[in-house]
Amino acid sequence: MNHSRIRSSLLVLALIGAAACSRSDSPTTSSGDTSTTVRGSSGGDATALDAGGFGDLEAVCSDGDASGATASGVTDTEIHVGTVTDKGFTGAPGLNKEMYDAAVAFTKWCNDHGGILGRQLVLDDLDAALTEYEARVTEACATDFALVGGGAVFDEDPNGVRVACGMPNIAGYVVSAPARDAGLQVQPLPNPLRRINVGRYLATAREFPEGIKRFGIMASNIPAVTLVRDQLVETATSLGYEVAYQIDYAPSGESGWANFVADMQAKDVQVLEFVGQPASLTALNRAMDTAGWNPDVVLLSGNFYDDTYATESGAEAGNVIVQSQFHPFELASDNKATQDYLDLMADYNPSGKIALLGVQGVSSWLLFARSAAACGSDLTAACLLEHAAASPKWTGGGLHAPQTPGNTEPSPCWLALELDAAGFGVNAEVTRASEGIYNCDAENIIELTAG
Repeated sequence: MNHSRIRSSLLVLALIGAAACSRSDSPTTSSGDTSTTVRGSSGGDATALDAGGFGDLEAVCSDGDASGATASGVTDTEIHVGTVTDKGFTGAPGLNKEMYDAAVAFTKWCNDHGGILGRQLVLDDLDAALTEYEARVTEACATDFALVGGGAVFDEDPNGVRVACGMPNIAGYVVSAPARDAGLQVQPLPNPLRRINVGRYLATAREFPEGIKRFGIMASNIPAVTLVRDQLVETATSLGYEVAYQIDYAPSGESGWANFVADMQAKDVQVLEFVGQPASLTALNRAMDTAGWNPDVVLLSGNFYDDTYATESGAEAGNVIVQSQFHPFELASDNKATQDYLDLMADYNPSGKIALLGVQGVSSWLLFARSAAACGSDLTAACLLEHAAASPKWTGGGLHAPQTPGNTEPSPCWLALELDAAGFGVNAEVTRASEGIYNCDAENIIELTAG
């Protein structure tokens, strides 16, 4: 495969487990022999953040005269909101911590600029620690107007606590089948149950015209991932791939990586989809490097756009296609919203973790703030959700590809990231952009039965 790279020497994602992220004031982004400077927060340029806007959105937060105790968690002067994460899970300390860190930065910034038409945001930390989702939601029902910008691995909410108490969710992300279909919810980046963007699969078939059809899939053995695995197997089969290898690995303590590699090599796996966490893929990459074997291409979802993975595996990752819907950090100089996220974190939560899920959380907060402001003194769950769902071509001010907020319509847009020893870069040739830097072909979406 020929690679057309747009890359940067800057990798601004925080290391997993690090308490802070540092970045250069003058990194460069290059394409071919051309380089440009990426402005850091100390670069001196005025941003929308200074006026309460973000990216291409104006007046996200501002003074005003909104008033009234219009809903639970809303008073004349305050709006109480909660962000769910699993950051306290002892098996993976700091799991999706970046979403809470982004919430801290956003609410501080918003309040500095008047809040939501004068009402200040009060943020509640809802740490589900992997196994306590229902308990945290129950607590939130007593104090918070809405959940915003968070997510949890075990988000099934088996007793329907959130919907029963009438609390809306402007979700950072959802995982389980019940959560994807839940009521009183708008996803800024929808992840519906039975429709999926398969851009990376179509691109693989296109980039290898002679055909590489022997497909393998490895997935972490937990229920939420099992659902994703089944959907991807259905995807591969429907697109003409032959499923030659399928295995679930232990989410922690797995020691069989060398055996997995030997099995895949023996079965001539050409295309591998790996589902799980970057640390697990790093272990597999090392086993592949030891064996001197890689599949022709490795397909990955956006959570593998991770600085630790790039640092530890970039030199041995092989031919990787990471499917993303976000403007890369490496190209922040080309995109005001991405730079605003970096500046938001630097100015309002400098010890917070910078990562892709943090950006996703900020998109949720922006949609919440815009929708709540539109309701003014009539702020209720119904009004909030009505305005949030009526935001066609939502991009989070330019943070990501256009979306149709809700629970049912995934975006057809995506871009391909590749990885080598120098880090991540946009693969423009594989992406074949049709709208900005994204490929937004309607054929990227297919219907599924799994789930």
